[in-house]
Amino acid sequence: MSGKKTPDSVMSASRLPALLGLSRYQSANDELQTSIEALRGNKRPDITNEAMRWGDRLESMILREASERLQLSSLSTEFDTAFYHPSMPLACSLDGYADGRNQVIKSDPDAGIFVIGSDQITLTGMGVLEAKLTAVMPEEIPALYRGPVQLQAQMDIMEAKWGALCVLYQGTTMRVFLFEPHAQTLATIKAAVLEFQNKLEKFRANGEIDFYPPSSSKDADRIFPNAQDKTVDLPSKAAQLCNQILASKQAIDDAERSRAEAEVELKAMLGDASRGVIGEFEVKWPMRTYKATTERIVAAKEAYIIRQSTLSIKERT
Repeated sequence: MSGKKTPDSVMSASRLPALLGLSRYQSANDELQTSIEALRGNKRPDITNEAMRWGDRLESMILREASERLQLSSLSTEFDTAFYHPSMPLACSLDGYADGRNQVIKSDPDAGIFVIGSDQITLTGMGVLEAKLTAVMPEEIPALYRGPVQLQAQMDIMEAKWGALCVLYQGTTMRVFLFEPHAQTLATIKAAVLEFQNKLEKFRANGEIDFYPPSSSKDADRIFPNAQDKTVDLPSKAAQLCNQILASKQAIDDAERSRAEAEVELKAMLGDASRGVIGEFEVKWPMRTYKATTERIVAAKEAYIIRQSTLSIKERT
């Protein structure tokens, strides 16, 4: 197992999906703050969970199985250090590295082998292997945040002609996705990494954080966690946004009221029946059983202040 070898003070292949807006869990601003905290000398909090621990334990097994299916040679799965891009501030840890023996491989779904982007691929020289473990259903094209972008960066760093994303789905189904370097993806990665590094250099120079535009409401909460007691004049577009939010809230209220009215009428029609049918619909209003519970006392908590997540909007008179 390679584990994490890359420093947080530089962008790494595994963090690229978040930087590019592809992650479901992290944003570009989260990654920027992670690197800035590293520059300040602060360590990243431990986020290890059971799924990640199983991924670490099964990593070598996944790579050996993929190597056997592809008939690779000279498989390496132990690496002491990170690897760095020769021309830009980008690093990676490697899970595996193996000789493709110049084989020509075509997709073989029965063997769980899928060539992505072309009918076949030549495994020229040494290639990069990335292991993933996931509970989702097996895919024929892997989600971009589940390895493809990371693998492209690893291939670029190692100057490899091919890479294999080796995914064990639900503990029962193995799939190996084979990639060649993709020029457009690599250009996107390069532009994003250089912009990210410029933001880090700006922080080094003057201590100011040049955040990306917030990608979500929660992202904005993290960028601006504190509110100062002051009033600002908003740009003209803000009025349109306020109207949009208020109209959306009204639409939600109207929809909820309509739903509640329909539910009341349906319940009256069902009466004491647990089930009703009409045409293509089946309506159920059953009993629900709750197990007995012991009395619980909520532990005391210290007072704290955070910025509220929801905007309060009202029309001024």
